Formats: sequence, C-alpha cells, structure tokens
Amino acid sequence: MTPEPPSIRLADLLSTASSLAAFRLDAAITRQHLRDALAVLLEETTFEALGGGASPLIPRRTVPAPDADVLAFAARWNDRLGGPYVEVSPELLAELRADLESPPS
Repeated sequence: MTPEPPSIRLADLLSTASSLAAFRLDAAITRQHLRDALAVLLEETTFEALGGGASPLIPRRTVPAPDADVLAFAARWNDRLGGPYVEVSPELLAELRADLESPPS
C-alpha cells in the first residue's frame, strides 16, 4: 500500500518558498523556490539537502518578494482551492505539481 503524501495547504507552500528564498539570501521568490518548497513539504528533500543556506543571523539587505509568475500562481491556486488554508487533495496536488513544472504563463 502506497502511503498518502503529507497534507499541505497553499499557505504552507508559499510560506516555505518564502523561507527558502530568505535562507538562500535571494531577492525574489521564484517558481524554483515553489518547486523546492513542495519537495520539502512532501518530504522528498530537506532544506539542508538543497544547500546554499545562510544563517538567519546574517543581515539581509531586502526581504524576498515574489516575482510576477509566483504572484500569478498564488492567485490562480488561491481561487482554485477557495483559500490558502484549504488542504490540497492528492488529485489537485498532482495538478499543482504539473503547474509548477510547466513553463511560466
């Protein structure tokens, strides 16, 4: 029997992507951060395995901001799910992942 993937919400995905961008001292939150965040949330990898992190004690010049593609993704999936705190079903999770793997719209 295949175990169910961990339950996630859009809010979890967006927060983890933001944390990854900050961890890497990146200025923008990108589609790659979303992909990596999903892999972390699904327990396919860890922050440490992704590498490139910096201590939160290191001063940052800016807080990472989402790029236009990430904003569009967040709005699209927020509308589709009916809010950021709704659990993503396994079926929708497959669609969400496919959306992240497709070229930006």
